[in-house]
Amino acid sequence: MLDQRKFLEQLSKLVSFKTITEDEKTNQEALDYVLTLIDPSAKIELINNQGTQILVASNTNSKSPDYSYLVHIDVVPGSEQQFTIRKADDLLYGRGVSDMKFSIPIGVALLNELIQAKSKLKFQLAITTDEETGGYNGAKYLIEQYKLNPKVVIVPDGGNEGLVVNKSKGVCQLIIKTKGKPAHASQPWNGQNAITPLVQLAVKLAEKYEASNAKECWKTTMNLGQISGGSAINQVCPEATLKIDFRFPQTDSAEKIIEEVKKIANEIGKEYSIEFGSMGLPTYTDGSLPVVQQFAKNLESEMGERVKIQGECGASDARFFSPLNTPILMSKPKGGQIHSDDEWLSLSSTLKFYQALRRQLDL
Repeated sequence: MLDQRKFLEQLSKLVSFKTITEDEKTNQEALDYVLTLIDPSAKIELINNQGTQILVASNTNSKSPDYSYLVHIDVVPGSEQQFTIRKADDLLYGRGVSDMKFSIPIGVALLNELIQAKSKLKFQLAITTDEETGGYNGAKYLIEQYKLNPKVVIVPDGGNEGLVVNKSKGVCQLIIKTKGKPAHASQPWNGQNAITPLVQLAVKLAEKYEASNAKECWKTTMNLGQISGGSAINQVCPEATLKIDFRFPQTDSAEKIIEEVKKIANEIGKEYSIEFGSMGLPTYTDGSLPVVQQFAKNLESEMGERVKIQGECGASDARFFSPLNTPILMSKPKGGQIHSDDEWLSLSSTLKFYQALRRQLDL
C-alpha cells in the first residue's frame, strides 16, 4: 500500500524532474524513474510518438481493460525553486503537485496492488507527456491509433474533493483573416481596411454571446482572444487576423458554431478566410450510471462529505474518449493555484482520494 512516507518520497522525486512538455530527454528520465516503481511482472509498453513519450503499464495485454487510469507527467515551465517540494503542515507546494504528478504514485500503487493480489480486474496505467500542449500525440494517439478502448477511464485531472465531473465543454478555436488594400491614412477612400470587417464580426458575435458570457452557465461561450493587423498607424491596414475561442457543451457542436460564424460573416458582406486552431469534443457521462454513483459513494466514504456530480468548463485529455462513449470518472484531491508560483496540494486529501480509488477497484 501507498503510505504517506512513500507518497512524499515518490512525489518529491517526480517534481524534481523538469518535465516541460517539449523536453523529450527529461520526460524520458522521469518515465524511467516511474518504471523503477512498477512491479516487474507488469506488462510494459514504452511508446515514442513523434517525440512524445507514453508509458503504458498494466496487468493485462488487453487494450480493452476494465479500467484505464490516464494521467500526464508534463508540466508548464516554472522557476528553479518550484521543482523542489515545500511542505507546510498539510499542504505541499511545487510545480505539478496538483497538475498532476500526485496521480502517478497513486496509479503505480493501484497497479502493483492489483498484480500482487492476483486480481482478475484488468487495469491499465497510461502516462503521457504532452497534455499541456493539447495531448494530440499522447492521449489522442492512444485512442485513435493504439486503439485503447477501456470499459471505464479514470482521469484525475478535474473536479476536487467534493466534486465528480461528469461533463466538460468542448473547444472550437477559429482564426479568421481578411485582406484589404493599403493606402495612406489621409486618403482612406483609396484603400480598403482589413480590420474593419473583423471589428464588425467581433461586435455581432459579442452581442450574440453577451448573456452566456456574463455568468457561469452550461451554454456556449465565446472569447475574442486576439485581433491584429497593420504595420503603421498612418496606413490603411491591408491584412488582419481575429482569433476566437468558443467553449461548448454536449448540446452544441463545432460544426454549428462554424456555420453560425460564416452566416454572420456573409451578412456583413466581406470576404473572410477561416482557419482552425485547437479543436476538441465535449465530454458527457450520465451521472446516474452505477459506476459513477459508486465512485461518488466511495469518495464520500473516504472524504466524509457529500459529493456533487456536475459539469466543469475546463478541458482535459478525457475529451479524446468522447467518440467511444466511455464512462469517465473525474475527480481529484484538494489543490489549487495550478500553473502559478503557489501551486498546492492537500496531502491528507490525496491519501483519502487514493483510498477511494482502492474501494473502486475492490482492493
